[in-house]
Amino acid sequence: MIQAKYSSVLFLSLLTCLLLLSGCATKLPQTTPLTLDQQQEAESLLQAFLQFPQPPAIDVDIRLGWDVLGSKGGVDGTLQLQPPAFLRFSANDPLGRALYIAVSDGASFTLVDNRSGRIYQGKTDSKFWHSYVPETLRVEDLFFFLGGLLPNVDRRSTKTAQDIEKTGFWYVWKDERSLTHHVLLNWQSKKMTRHLLFDAHGDLVLDVSYSEYGGPQHVGFDWPRHLQVTGTAITGTLTLQVEKVYSHLQLAGSIFQLVPPPHFTVQQVH
Repeated sequence: MIQAKYSSVLFLSLLTCLLLLSGCATKLPQTTPLTLDQQQEAESLLQAFLQFPQPPAIDVDIRLGWDVLGSKGGVDGTLQLQPPAFLRFSANDPLGRALYIAVSDGASFTLVDNRSGRIYQGKTDSKFWHSYVPETLRVEDLFFFLGGLLPNVDRRSTKTAQDIEKTGFWYVWKDERSLTHHVLLNWQSKKMTRHLLFDAHGDLVLDVSYSEYGGPQHVGFDWPRHLQVTGTAITGTLTLQVEKVYSHLQLAGSIFQLVPPPHFTVQQVH
């Protein structure tokens, strides 16, 4: 196990790919009913959003910040994500050297702690994994949550309403795991600006706000440059700032694999 308090917070952050954190419970969004014309406009916006081309992958430099459980700090890192569930995250020291490297294919993970010379390996359905990452967040969800994107949504079972501030429309639906999603699409930018995820008990486990969309113009994809994340998993706030987008091109499979160095101690965790 990672011993230092700083390491524990960092490990939590990289395993969730920098997602989940927060404090007080958030109330349901304030909305107003839609007129017939607004209903049609909301349906058209969602349809256009779902049909807009999504990047096949993401390769970026990031700055991760946290203010959680009395600990406040930040770290630079690199992040690669590729559907359906491929992840690679490296947390670096001020000189750019990797402190921790984590990879996952969605079913299993490998974490390299370069400071202690230890490697942790296990399954993403293990107690070890879920001691850091709630079961409500799957590895295959990360690409969509970090990118302000959506997988396929059954529009027939989606309820709609207007944001009380009239910035856009809220869309509400329940997925196959009985988790309830509340998504706010801005009617002007046509981008996602907020995504709330409630568990089956009605607790808010994830609240993500998106801003500063942008990306290399030659690739034709937008990616949110700034995310602020809260939720009931852990008291605190997490921020993720995309410093540089390298590519949205398909990544080599070898990027998401790690060969343990021979002098490192490998520990299987359950």
